[in-house]
Amino acid sequence: MRHSFWHRSIDPRAQNHARRKGRHRLRMAAEARILSSVGKAKHPREGRQTPFEGNILYYAQHSVAACCRKCIEYWHGIEPGRPLTQDEANYLVELVMLYVADRMPDLADGPTKVPPLRTK
Repeated sequence: MRHSFWHRSIDPRAQNHARRKGRHRLRMAAEARILSSVGKAKHPREGRQTPFEGNILYYAQHSVAACCRKCIEYWHGIEPGRPLTQDEANYLVELVMLYVADRMPDLADGPTKVPPLRTK
């Protein structure tokens, strides 16, 4: 959908975060993220509520145009100014999870122990 975001490399912290959660817990986090960041009628930081890196869900939201209500309106035809319906939220979560499945096909269903990244 948003070509450049599909080809960005995912930072190691975001990959490790996804591995620590696993696919099932990542889905629950995606549901919570969609509802909190774009699910309401108006977000106080509209247009700036989704960071660009640090969590695979951020990459996914930008890739599938679920990052702000303006992108959701433009790409998905869901009008702003009202809360998302449960069906609309589920639709966006499915898109996010399709991105995760495409970019991290080896992600386990459950959590995986991953050693922390050390900074020098």
